[in-house]
Amino acid sequence: MRKPKFEIFTTNDGQFQFRLKAANGEPIMTGRAYDSKYGVMHAIAHVMKEAQEEIRFVRKASANYKFFFQLRSKSGRLIGWSQLYQTRQGRDNGIRAVQTAIKWGRVEDLTKLQIA
Repeated sequence: MRKPKFEIFTTNDGQFQFRLKAANGEPIMTGRAYDSKYGVMHAIAHVMKEAQEEIRFVRKASANYKFFFQLRSKSGRLIGWSQLYQTRQGRDNGIRAVQTAIKWGRVEDLTKLQIA
């Protein structure tokens, strides 16, 4: 059985970023880019802490009437954001998927697999 996980990868400009994938392999949430692997690991730790509180999820709609969420810290700083969903229910299911995924706490470092 596959389990949800955070993946750490490098962007085209050499920064570190994470994405959270559900057990089915679909991306649920992405975080901003960081200059160091330490920065992205710190962000993942924040996700695991802040996502426990429903109030940290900000539900939004885009200009083209699609739905998404943001995860924000207690200070209001953006930690991560979701993909676009067709419905409010899809977005809310995405939030629940994040809350389920953080219970596993799995992190896969894909930067080790990338060839320079």
